[in-house]
Amino acid sequence: MPGVSLSASGLSKRYGATEALRLDALAVGPGERVGLVGNNGAGKTTLLRLALDLIAPTTGVVALDGVRVGGPDLGWKARVAAFLDAGFLVDFLRPHEYLRLVGGAYGLSGAEVDARIDRYRPFLGAALDGGRLIRDLSLGNAGKVGIVSALLPGAGLVVLDEPFAHLDPGARIALERLLRDDTDGATVLVSSHDLDHVVGVCTRVLVLADGRLVRDTPSTPGTLADLRAYFADGAVRA
Repeated sequence: MPGVSLSASGLSKRYGATEALRLDALAVGPGERVGLVGNNGAGKTTLLRLALDLIAPTTGVVALDGVRVGGPDLGWKARVAAFLDAGFLVDFLRPHEYLRLVGGAYGLSGAEVDARIDRYRPFLGAALDGGRLIRDLSLGNAGKVGIVSALLPGAGLVVLDEPFAHLDPGARIALERLLRDDTDGATVLVSSHDLDHVVGVCTRVLVLADGRLVRDTPSTPGTLADLRAYFADGAVRA
């Protein structure tokens, strides 16, 4: 499926007196792989949840391929897949059952889901072994199931929040390769504290601080050093 464009204008989200996010404008082109980085409370997850219509903006608009998120046209939902946290999982199912459930929601047959699971079997590894329920998996293996559930439909926009958390080093490297080389032209939004892997995956990195976009830079050989220096300087000031 072709990558989906994302735009935001005049976007804000408030919780009482606290403004969690304010973006005057943002544009993400089809097929871009965009990393969101920032300290806790920077607004990363808020932006992802607004993009998925999980929360409503206080002001402004998010649009996917020009269609307003939260509007009457719901066709964009079939082109988006996401895994933000364990709340997305149905933990009384086995991984294979859950992936079939997700695939079915996107109109895939059982055979198509099984073929796509085989594609991700090396990454899933022990998450598929033993017929265990998702609730009985380690955090890392449950996370793998959630990540694959977002990749499996072949959506035009894939949204992941902290996908590298709880993964062992080998799985982190494997995930980096999947997101960089095996998303079939999808637009990818990844929020993470892991600067190394964000730079390894993404073509563009957005830095958020206190709900504001403070940096928007293409990923280059010098980006990782620049980001480390930026956050180290902030730690010194703090």
